[in-house]
Amino acid sequence: MGRRSSWLLAALAVPLVLAGLRLADAEPGWLRGLEGRSLTLRYGLRGPLEPSGIVSLLMIDDRTLAEHGRWPLSRRLIADAVRRLAADGARVVAIDLLFAEPEAPLPAEVADILDDARSRLPRSADGLAVRIDRLLETADPDGTLAAALDSTGIGVLGFAFGFDPDGTAAAGGAIPDALRNAAFRVVREPAIPDLRDGHPASVVVPVPVLARSAALGHVTVRIEADGVLRHDQSAIRFGDSWYPSLPVEAVRRYRGLDADEVALHVGHGIRFGPDFVATDRRMRLPVNHYGPRGTIETRSLADLLAGRLPPGSYRGRIVLIGASAQGVGDSFHTPFGRALPGPEHLATVIDNLLTGRTPKDRSALLPADIAAILGGGLLGAALGSALAPMAAAAGTAVLVGGWLAATAVLFAAADLWLAVTSPVLAAGLGFALFAARRSQVGEQARRLAERQRRNLMRYFSPAVAERLMNSNRPGLEDRIQTVTILFVDLVGFTGINERLSPREAMDVLRGFYGHVESAVLDRGGVVDKFLGDGAMAIFGIPEPAPRDAGDALGAARQIAEGMAEWNRELASAGLPALTVAMGLHLGPVLIGDTGGTRQFTFTIIGDAVNVASRLESLTRELGVTIAASDAVIEAARSTAGGAAIEGFVELPPRHLRGRERPVGVWSWPAPVGTAARPGLLSPPDQTR
Repeated sequence: MGRRSSWLLAALAVPLVLAGLRLADAEPGWLRGLEGRSLTLRYGLRGPLEPSGIVSLLMIDDRTLAEHGRWPLSRRLIADAVRRLAADGARVVAIDLLFAEPEAPLPAEVADILDDARSRLPRSADGLAVRIDRLLETADPDGTLAAALDSTGIGVLGFAFGFDPDGTAAAGGAIPDALRNAAFRVVREPAIPDLRDGHPASVVVPVPVLARSAALGHVTVRIEADGVLRHDQSAIRFGDSWYPSLPVEAVRRYRGLDADEVALHVGHGIRFGPDFVATDRRMRLPVNHYGPRGTIETRSLADLLAGRLPPGSYRGRIVLIGASAQGVGDSFHTPFGRALPGPEHLATVIDNLLTGRTPKDRSALLPADIAAILGGGLLGAALGSALAPMAAAAGTAVLVGGWLAATAVLFAAADLWLAVTSPVLAAGLGFALFAARRSQVGEQARRLAERQRRNLMRYFSPAVAERLMNSNRPGLEDRIQTVTILFVDLVGFTGINERLSPREAMDVLRGFYGHVESAVLDRGGVVDKFLGDGAMAIFGIPEPAPRDAGDALGAARQIAEGMAEWNRELASAGLPALTVAMGLHLGPVLIGDTGGTRQFTFTIIGDAVNVASRLESLTRELGVTIAASDAVIEAARSTAGGAAIEGFVELPPRHLRGRERPVGVWSWPAPVGTAARPGLLSPPDQTR
């Protein structure tokens, strides 16, 4: 399997794994936490919503305790509140208080004395008789509340399940008698229900007399791993039965449905008569939070008990009684704040169920989530592989930003909770994988090109090597260009070569080649080729420059002046001194490559090459080191001034072999016995 295939499989694996986790509802905790935070952000972008007004809260607050003296509040007062609410037209009264222990009654002796006193009062003492009746009611507070609930028929009481911290304990103990009639009667359950949250380990129920007088619904709350409350556990399995939440039971009573008309579809949702409310596989109902604390209409229970509320305040409503006094009751962290009272959470869930404003169950949106994850991963990978890194990053950012905007709009407009984290993660990782691959391929290509450039530069000049690297052809395009040509020959090498071994001869040549190369490259020229014990250098490749002629003359003098030091090295090796001869000419040449179809060499062709070669040969006849044409001298003087030709002397024009016209010749130094022409600097003394 190739590297490209491996990268492709890795890029496909990321969205496939994320899609599989989403499909199985098995995302790890950190991924669920990120998704939850994204939902919190969407709530913030959407802002608060107005409740329907069907549900109201009556809270046992600090003022209630101040007026009635103690906590827990006497159940006689709760009974009074239930009667008042029934008289005011409330359709359901849900009580978010756990009456797990009986309230202590009056001693029997005190009750007998009060009852005897009540029977002896004259009719004129009606006020005192009423007060005695109220005292007698406190003899059995539980019975008083039970009587109020039973007579009104509108009550729903809460009970609570207890879970071990790890959520894995099996159901503990026998089912209390109070729960015998509280479970769902109609249950459609899969062969293997999803119980990954574990069984409850215990249950806290109201005292029997109260449990028999009202409907029951659990008030157990299970918060997310990050501490935020986003779901309501609409049903919990305990033993072999499933039990509804208090909001579910309150809605059933509000709609006037018999227990047989409510069906639990385990892993899917709850049917209320003709209406179906979807949940996730764990029977969790997503909660559409309306806003911060106090968004649901809230009043003090003290105002109801004191008769300070207008008549009809609760007509046709569901009223939820709970506690919010300091140090009493519970509160939760929601997308709108950290102190939402537990009763207000339950009231919000009831309103969601009644209005149908629950966020669409994520199970129902599973196909859209899977498509977003797979599409995001593939598009991110495509952008990372097809575009340059910056363009791919910008494209991926636009892709992610578009999905974030779409999910925020759909949540605000249609209560659609579409997945954000997994699609964004798939797109980001897809882009990152292919961007990394593209970067790796680019780095490999860069290293290969650099290695090829270094290899080419071993056999070609840097400029030629660069052109070869950038050419679309195997060779170079032919073109005519004016250049300055320098021919260099190592005089006397042939004479000593027969005394040297091949290795010694190669060492001498390599030293000479290095000397020539340094002088030429230091001045911007290129060594076209080494010719046995000589070399040809070119100035003006790849593009001609005004200083080419001056640079060529400077390189020639540097080679000549450096021979003294190199000869000292030869002398230390027991070898005789060598001299150098150079010829320079400037003119148009054809630049290109020549050779066969598979092997070629870069070179220049033209009369200017022949002239430079003839001038190099002329140095032997003249007895000089450098022979330059007047074209080179004039070009150097016009662009670099007199310093460029310092030490050169003009000689009479000479006829060169193969040419009809004579060529103006300048030498460095002057031939022995030849005086410099007036106006030119005399050459320095040099011993040849």
